[in-house]
Amino acid sequence: MEQMNEAGDVLEPTPWERHERLFFDRLGERLDLTDVTEYSARRCTHGKQVFSHTRVYQGEKLDRVMVSRYSLRLGRWGLVIFAYPRVDYDLPAFLLHVGGQPPERTLLTLDLAPCSSTLDLEPFARVAHAHRAALELPDERLPLLESVTSPHLLHCTFKPLEPERFFTAFDAVVETWCRYIDQAAPDMDAKSRQARGERVLELKRVIFENDPAFPVFTQSFGQSMSDTLAEAAFGGTPGLTIRDFQDVPPPAVGSWANKKLGLIWSADAQKRVGEAPAIIRPMIRRIIEKDAAKEGRDRITVEFVTRCEKKYWTGGGGV
Repeated sequence: MEQMNEAGDVLEPTPWERHERLFFDRLGERLDLTDVTEYSARRCTHGKQVFSHTRVYQGEKLDRVMVSRYSLRLGRWGLVIFAYPRVDYDLPAFLLHVGGQPPERTLLTLDLAPCSSTLDLEPFARVAHAHRAALELPDERLPLLESVTSPHLLHCTFKPLEPERFFTAFDAVVETWCRYIDQAAPDMDAKSRQARGERVLELKRVIFENDPAFPVFTQSFGQSMSDTLAEAAFGGTPGLTIRDFQDVPPPAVGSWANKKLGLIWSADAQKRVGEAPAIIRPMIRRIIEKDAAKEGRDRITVEFVTRCEKKYWTGGGGV
């Protein structure tokens, strides 16, 4: 059966449709499907496609559940699910990002991220341990997200992973998260609520800063639509807004260097990245430094930055 959005447009099939359906089936009445906000944007040009179809839901114990299909290149589809608890409940946030070019080069991040320091992660730890071994995923933290994710996060970066083989692991993690939801009782202690709220806000901030999709969305759809999609993913209570970062000045020219990678930035190169919105500057910098290190460079020039822009944000790569 063809799936459609609220406007009646047929959604193209993706490798992750079954996973998306399972998520809704497992959540059941924990999610209010009668109250949904939907956003959709698509740009096709010269055989290339950038697409985003996002739905936002709520539940009794869930403040914001965002389910998004996206494509940064024609024929390549990803699925993102970010689900944040209400601060009245000590629940983990559900984080999924899966895409790439399955089955040969799959990109995966799957976690139940704690929103308090007291949450018992052992149920998720057991599930993650079993499926990490079964899927031959790396047993290591993900540095960019380490500060806000659990020690049991499942991930791979453009490694072989078949969608059907991943299905069992995904099902087990969703089922585990549902048990957390069912067992959670209200906790109205003011200090606990404040601490959970701060943790959720930091989680959203770190994920946003490391999400490569938004520069592509800005390039393809314009700043207003990109900001709308960002607030769909990271709004809520507490919510991250683009306005929080608009007045942040660019870093002092000449101050960037990566001692670990042996890289320095030219003033013009740093100034070029400083023109980007503050919220995405750290992510852009990391991508460029990673490419420079791969090429054995010791200096990042404005020409190299421009080449990376063309590669990632004006019609080159993408997940």
